Amino acid sequence: MVAPDADYGTDVDALLAAVTERTRVVFVANPNNPTGSFLPKGEIARLHAGLPGNVVLVIDQAYAEYLAPEDDDGALALAAAHPNVLVTRTFSKIYGLAGERIGWATGAPALVDTLNRIRGPFNVSNSGQAMALAAVADQAFVEHSRAHNRAGREALGAALTALGNHGLRVLPSEANFLLVLFEGALTAETAYNGLAEAGYIVRWLPNQGLPQALRITIGTPTQMDSIAATIRSLAEAAK
Repeated sequence: MVAPDADYGTDVDALLAAVTERTRVVFVANPNNPTGSFLPKGEIARLHAGLPGNVVLVIDQAYAEYLAPEDDDGALALAAAHPNVLVTRTFSKIYGLAGERIGWATGAPALVDTLNRIRGPFNVSNSGQAMALAAVADQAFVEHSRAHNRAGREALGAALTALGNHGLRVLPSEANFLLVLFEGALTAETAYNGLAEAGYIVRWLPNQGLPQALRITIGTPTQMDSIAATIRSLAEAAK
């Protein structure tokens, strides 16, 4: 079951209202993909407190490293203190190891034991583990990537927000992408095709119930400037 959102963000009250005696797991991506929305620590704590003890709260923090350290949502502390919280993370985002398909999870021993019993027997290679350890040790790279992402996200967001009179709306994001809504003459599909012709692949999301949206990953300043200029040209040409 998918709980209703609150203007493209996670709605804790809607999640709690959707819980029944048949519910076994509540899954939250924080920051969210593909919206980039973020639940702060107080809301995550409120969600956990409102769940029955036999319901596991899984918090997917794939994009957590893009947050400033002071914006921690408290999920790791909840996982350390409670038997029904599992936190998952990945090396595919800020660490740049998507091709190795490496992730990790933390939670109570019983939850970790369950994961060990259902995982594949050879799910992480030796080289992948070595890469992950090296990546964790290079926190200077993580800090540089976080700062680069924030600057690029803010610049692209400002450029596209300036096109609000053309029906574009940029949702607040704490991830390494922006979700842009096309609510005017320029449709998301037309923008997607126009960007592809210009050499840029973004995510058009009709299969995720968002045919009016594009998810645009943050790249280099030159790439972001070119994407913004392409969208502006497409918006000005739309009838």
